[in-house]
Amino acid sequence: MRDLKRILELRFENHSQREIARMLKVSRNTVRDVFDAADAAGVYWNTAYNLSESQINELLFPSNGIDVSYEQPDYAYVHKELLKVGVSLKMLWKEYVDQCKSTHKVYLKYSAFCNNYSSYVKKNKLTMHITHKPGDRIMVDWDGKTMKVHDRSLNQDVTAYMFVAVLPFSMYCYVEACPRMDSKNWINCHIHAFEYFGGVSRILVPDNLKTGVTEHKKYEDPVLNKSYQEMADYYGMAIIPARVKKPRDKS
Repeated sequence: MRDLKRILELRFENHSQREIARMLKVSRNTVRDVFDAADAAGVYWNTAYNLSESQINELLFPSNGIDVSYEQPDYAYVHKELLKVGVSLKMLWKEYVDQCKSTHKVYLKYSAFCNNYSSYVKKNKLTMHITHKPGDRIMVDWDGKTMKVHDRSLNQDVTAYMFVAVLPFSMYCYVEACPRMDSKNWINCHIHAFEYFGGVSRILVPDNLKTGVTEHKKYEDPVLNKSYQEMADYYGMAIIPARVKKPRDKS
């Protein structure tokens, strides 16, 4: 909507076209068009204050109906840019607004911009970019892939399992090979990762593997491995496992 009624009210209060455009976050050309249409139709606040928006629109633009042409953002570009570190929806909206102002086009408000982007992501079954804070979380898991390591004492190749810890803001990683995927190695790898990163995060995000999470039912708090919980308590961290069957919760 053009906020026709509000434009007429602000005009009655002697606000300039520039002021009204800034207050309502619309282009100055839109305000000027409303002023011109109001003068041509003889419609002012004293006759419009008790009318609905659609009634005012019909008086000012009888042949057009509701003729609002917002410049639509390129959401494919928005989604691609959000994958870059440090880029936010707010920044991309401001960029879009600047482009609209330079070409004298009507732009969407920030809330509509975000809602439309969410609809675009849902319609195209894409993954929305998750904004992480530096050092706020550490995401951990067994990689799932294995590698062969030559054991000199046995003079044979043995299987090694890969522990991975990631700082999602920077994608800074720690990787360690272990002989077994058991609780002892799991916790030791965490300690080594904290030493490597030079500190701990506020939140630790593991997957729902048995070495860390005993039980995780939908709509219920997860039950953590006792040793794992004690480790988190010692370091002052909160463990929040990813949702079951929701791999996009993690980097």
